[in-house]
Amino acid sequence: MRGKPTLRDVAERAGCSITTASNILQGRSHLYREDTAQRVLSAAQELGYRPNSVARSLARRRTAAIGVVLDPSHARITHNLYAHDVLDGILSYLEPRDYDIRLITPRTHDAAAVWRRIDNGSIDGAILIAPVIGSPLLEWQHYSSLPVVAVGSTLPDEYRLPQIDIDNDAAMASLVEWVIQQGHRAIGFIKGHPLHWSAHQRERAFRRVMTVRGVPLREEWILQGDYGPESGAIAALQLLRQKELPTAVIAANDEMAIGFIQQCRAMEVAVPEVLSVAGFDDTYWAQRLGLQLTTVQHDRYQIGYLAAQMLLHHIEATGEHLPSRILIPGTVVVRQTVAPAPALASVPTASASILTDGGSQR
Repeated sequence: MRGKPTLRDVAERAGCSITTASNILQGRSHLYREDTAQRVLSAAQELGYRPNSVARSLARRRTAAIGVVLDPSHARITHNLYAHDVLDGILSYLEPRDYDIRLITPRTHDAAAVWRRIDNGSIDGAILIAPVIGSPLLEWQHYSSLPVVAVGSTLPDEYRLPQIDIDNDAAMASLVEWVIQQGHRAIGFIKGHPLHWSAHQRERAFRRVMTVRGVPLREEWILQGDYGPESGAIAALQLLRQKELPTAVIAANDEMAIGFIQQCRAMEVAVPEVLSVAGFDDTYWAQRLGLQLTTVQHDRYQIGYLAAQMLLHHIEATGEHLPSRILIPGTVVVRQTVAPAPALASVPTASASILTDGGSQR
């Protein structure tokens, strides 16, 4: 045979129609007898046939590409730990399904410029990573008819965006409940970035559990952070200058908890002997720095995997009903930065899902 083998060549060698060969090579072999499918696959392999992805995309009126869009307010995707883990999950689902990924990182809040970069015919749909309050990405339904899924932000219903996120409210509530059950009744809190939906959800959960459990809320112990370690260090400086101190501090994410603990060490305040500290997210940076941080673990890889799955269902219009919002549960991971409150040698175990440092559930 001369030249590049064609779909007709594969069909002729397999003894079937071109339509049958095309369907089997596009993953629809379940529609045919097993021996027919095997003949087509063997013929393609023997001939060295490779589908023409450009022609196939034109025929389907698709690009076979998914946009992964990072909100303009975030750090670049290579510096964003959350985006890094989510992207792994997205790639894991899409790669065997013959879809490519196009990373879109608009560095502007100008709505027209953002949409020129996104909806320009180069993608079939998009996954939005943690759109913040006021983001132009939240107006998706007004600017684009492309299928879309948001991750990392549990959004109000008014935006009508399918979404997958950790259950921030339930996870933070479990952590606060567990800290209280260690005997702590003087508890501080470091808030996340004010533009992040998760920051407000985690703070609300903290305030609600404290109120329900009858634990006093001291506003001077509730400090503003921005999810970065520097803001955790600043919060430590502000807190440790006060005359009265809490016995425990909960940070809305691990990075702020890390900054807080490092500043405590610099000021010779022992953690957890003097002040207990807990974080949220279970990022690997804490353990790399030698901090056995009590925190909330959640599966960012799973969020990316499920987001890609949901998006492809919308693109390919399978007809299967999918929920418009999926919330992934979190698990409290007990390590070494939270000790029982002074004068309390033992406390009951929380009813929430808890992992000890060794990984066993109790």
